[in-house]
Amino acid sequence: MVIPGESVIVLIIGCGSIGTVIAKAASRMDDVESILLYDIDNTRAEQLAASLKNSEILGIMDFKTTEADLAIEAAGQKAAKDLVPSALENGVDTMIMSVGAFADKGFQDRCYSAVLKFDSIVMIPSGAVAGVDALKGAGRAKLDVVKLTSTKPPKGLTGVRYLQEKGVKVEDIRERTTLYSGPASQAVQYFPANVNVAATVSLAGIGFERTQVEVVCDPLATVNSHHLFAKGDFGELEATTRNLPSPDNPRTSYLASLSAVSTLKEYINRVWIGV
Repeated sequence: MVIPGESVIVLIIGCGSIGTVIAKAASRMDDVESILLYDIDNTRAEQLAASLKNSEILGIMDFKTTEADLAIEAAGQKAAKDLVPSALENGVDTMIMSVGAFADKGFQDRCYSAVLKFDSIVMIPSGAVAGVDALKGAGRAKLDVVKLTSTKPPKGLTGVRYLQEKGVKVEDIRERTTLYSGPASQAVQYFPANVNVAATVSLAGIGFERTQVEVVCDPLATVNSHHLFAKGDFGELEATTRNLPSPDNPRTSYLASLSAVSTLKEYINRVWIGV
């Protein structure tokens, strides 16, 4: 755990589009002493390291013994399940971007147990959806309905195995089409790289089974959008976020990366706003 006033060693797990944005932002922060990079694709880690002034590439064995203060996972649900629990059990505070991994009860229980036993911290940024802060507050009383509608252009849904197995060709869709409607627990499994926001909303509100999710493909859409609706004792909440995609990954909203950077800055400063 980082001590206020001391510099921070940050470990980035996953050097794709999100990891790259976070790493480059971290390299510009005065309180970041060094950046450690780990990726199953070592070439990708090397390319990112070449653009940073204070970085080091780790192998898997080095990762297991790292003295990082904070690990930031940005490598997908499988990597999160494989690596995050051990980081927490080593006392390393951890920010998790592949929030859909928490739909796995075993993973969730192991992470939460590690936090209590090893004095580590789990951080889940709001990501690409607005309204999570209000939803958390509303969840302290009775919540009747939580529904998230995620709408993306076809290129934001290419390569999804669930759609391929159903024979859906998103490039052939000519009108707004609902591709999935059901509980968040299934949505995060069917769309692991597309709707991590559904997992974040589930954790903030009424859980994976009661949170309803719609995934919509709209050929006229130019941005990724998320509409959050909640109703309960507090009243009603509606929040819509229209996100531009990351320049090199149309499946990911740029705001998700920026949310992680903001969370990193708050972690370093020890000042939390909107939590």
